[in-house]
Amino acid sequence: MSLVRLRRAAQITLPQSIRDAVRLKEGDYLEVAVTESGAILLKPVNIAQREPSPEQEADILSVVDAERRAYAAERRR
Repeated sequence: MSLVRLRRAAQITLPQSIRDAVRLKEGDYLEVAVTESGAILLKPVNIAQREPSPEQEADILSVVDAERRAYAAERRR
C-alpha cells in the first residue's frame, strides 16, 4: 500500500507504480466515492463513453420538458 499526502487545494499525487498499473495518464478522469467503511475509492472512467443512469436520464428529461413548457408559455404572452 502506498502513502500519499494531501496538498494545497486538496491535491494528491498518485505514485507512478499505481498510475502504471491502471494505465493512467495526465488529464484522465477518476470517479471518487467514500465506502461504508470510510475508505476513499478512486475509479478511472472514460467520460466519452459514460452514459447517465435511467434515473439520471429521467431527471434530465423532466427538467428539459419543464424548461420547454416555461419557454413556450413565455412566448405566448
